[in-house]
Amino acid sequence: MTEIDQLRQRAERVLAFRTRPVFIEFSGTPKSGKSTCIDIVSHFFRRIGYRVLAPTEGASKRTPYYLKDNWVAFNTWSASYALTHILEGRYSSDSYHLAILDRGLFDALAWFQLLVNRDEISQDTCDRIHNFLMIDEWKSVIDGVFLFKADPTTSLKRENQHTLINEPGRAMNNESLTDLNEAYDSVREKYSSEFPNFVEIDTSDSAGTDQQSTAARVASSILDRFD
Repeated sequence: MTEIDQLRQRAERVLAFRTRPVFIEFSGTPKSGKSTCIDIVSHFFRRIGYRVLAPTEGASKRTPYYLKDNWVAFNTWSASYALTHILEGRYSSDSYHLAILDRGLFDALAWFQLLVNRDEISQDTCDRIHNFLMIDEWKSVIDGVFLFKADPTTSLKRENQHTLINEPGRAMNNESLTDLNEAYDSVREKYSSEFPNFVEIDTSDSAGTDQQSTAARVASSILDRFD
């Protein structure tokens, strides 16, 4: 029996005895593989009968275009979008077995820390926002956080592998990616202990990971949360 077969059998046993939905956040730098992992993991659970809430990631796909040039407005909207789905998953809990957030509360903490580091907002403003996002009413819903990280070289390589030109973007450039990784490190040191089951996954080329084994590891960890 393969590892995936064992994983499937375990997931089917867990589903038979589930008591409440599990809420998982995927966080991390652009092109670190989190969205791909979400697709693989969501497909796995749905195919074996789980009802999965996995809303489209808000920052890149839902944010109104006219906010994207203002990172304060952009990240405020993105954090609010994540919170909306946390509330939806919490108060319609009978509708889902598993809720997966692509950028949630932890991720928002990191992006506002980045804005402080770049002197775009004050530390006091950031602290107020962080305190709001960490209100136990919704923070306590999160059963696990997966922080995906990749070094800037790996992220830019993935960004440009299917493009016609290698033109840097506002976030997709070496300086911004380096700054963002530093913001994630800072927020992880400060807040990771307040989120249960916090897992950091390095998907840089140097780490030698692959999409399927990473997804299998994540799916197994999610099943631990059901236990």
